[in-house]
Amino acid sequence: MEDGIRTPKMDGPVTFGLRKGPTLAGRVMRGFGRDEDGSLLVFGLVLFVLMSMMGGLAVDLIRYEQRRTDLQQTLDRSVLAAASLSQKLNPIDVVNDYFDKANLSDYIENVSAPSGLNYRIVQAQAASPVAPYFMQMIGINGMSAKAVSTAEQRISNVEVSLVLDVSGSMRGSRINNLRPAAVEFVDSVLATSDPGRVTLSIVPYNANVNVGRDLMKQFNVTENHTTSFCIELPDSVFSSVALSKTLKMTHNAHFDPYYGYNTYGAKNMLFHCTPNSSNEVVALSDDKTKLHSAINNMEVDGNTSIDVGVKWGALLLDESSQPIVQGLITAGKVKSIYSGRPLTRATHDVMKVLVVMTDGQNTTEYKIRDPYNSGMSPIWKRNSNGDLSIYHEGQGESGKKKKDPRKDFYWLDDRDWDDEPDGGTSGATQLTWQQVWANYTVDYIAYQLYSRPLGGSYSNYYYDFVDYVWSNKNARLQSICSAAKAAGIVVYGIGFEAPSDGRNQLRACANSDAHYFDASGLEISTAFRAIANNISQLRLTQ
Repeated sequence: MEDGIRTPKMDGPVTFGLRKGPTLAGRVMRGFGRDEDGSLLVFGLVLFVLMSMMGGLAVDLIRYEQRRTDLQQTLDRSVLAAASLSQKLNPIDVVNDYFDKANLSDYIENVSAPSGLNYRIVQAQAASPVAPYFMQMIGINGMSAKAVSTAEQRISNVEVSLVLDVSGSMRGSRINNLRPAAVEFVDSVLATSDPGRVTLSIVPYNANVNVGRDLMKQFNVTENHTTSFCIELPDSVFSSVALSKTLKMTHNAHFDPYYGYNTYGAKNMLFHCTPNSSNEVVALSDDKTKLHSAINNMEVDGNTSIDVGVKWGALLLDESSQPIVQGLITAGKVKSIYSGRPLTRATHDVMKVLVVMTDGQNTTEYKIRDPYNSGMSPIWKRNSNGDLSIYHEGQGESGKKKKDPRKDFYWLDDRDWDDEPDGGTSGATQLTWQQVWANYTVDYIAYQLYSRPLGGSYSNYYYDFVDYVWSNKNARLQSICSAAKAAGIVVYGIGFEAPSDGRNQLRACANSDAHYFDASGLEISTAFRAIANNISQLRLTQ
């Protein structure tokens, strides 16, 4: 120590009074840490909120998609069911019912079901509000789940039978109104169809249906004459649309059962089966010229057998008739492209339509009984003047002429009995029953050649010759109509100024009241047009 000043002992480095502390870099880092402690907390909170929002958005989106899927699946199922042409309910009601059962009925917005005879389209849309749970945080307060669906079923092949009344009451304005209406119907149905897609058959009918020789040949029927070709149908065939090719049936005689016994000239006769070839059936055609000609050349006369017309019209739509149509193809009456027609409903896209029109009601249908329908008659015709005589074995007068034979020949000319026909066996010709009925009315023969020479009421002799169908014709009609509908044939009826019974029978025959039309005068065109529009509303496609 010097001058009284104590000098500290120096055992290490001299520090000159300064304390040891962190470096500058350390102080900076420590300050930064103190400054960021609050920021990390905020960042974590923001990140958590964002993650929660993303999860919430996903929940809202899942809820939205679930609702949309429910709507879409319900729509798809409902419109598919509603569009089926085989279901008979109102298609709009079908869609609504699906939504009711799915507890989604509040969300159906619009259903439409445009349809025609050969197609149905069902369109529907639905929308459901979905309230978000989390999207409201970003300003989305509501969403709408929407769904749209369309289903369609379309028939691309159409087969039509047009069954038209040509009985005597159609004479005058009625037939004149029918012809253009039916022609327009044909044009409308064919106008939008592809070749080979649509066939029409024309079936004119009065007391019977003249099917034509080639169609008659497809059945087990012996041809008794060449003038007309009506087949006598037994009651049993009206319970089915089909008609057996092997069932033995009778060729309806060429005869006049109507006129009284004072009228017998052939030019004045009214034949039960119309002999005009213009009234023959036209089967499965798309030839406008041929169909127009068949309609425009129809001639009217005779009684009314709606049941017979419907039977033939339905037969030409039934798949069982394929062998019959093939026979007509072979005969050159039907185009070869229609081989395999009528189409089978089970394997083809086909609509079958039967349109039945009448201005009357079922009346009497006549038949010549056996053995008077064929073979030789006992009636002779004098070659020189056409006088008639008849042989009634064992019924004439005795006499001395020609070795005292019995006089069993009755001469109409002098209304007396003789032992030989008028004109002698060399001057007279024995007539077949076909020749008799082609030239003389049944009434005339019954009265002049039976009642007069033999006594008794001529009506008794008349019904010896003639059988008839009358009381059960309405039952036969309804039976064949039911069979047609059961076979999938759509039946339309048109009562054209018809009496109440005729209208009622056609209304019952049709598929529904909506398939039946009352028409007067020119309204017949409106009725045909409405049916044609259902068939042809859209172009038929593959």
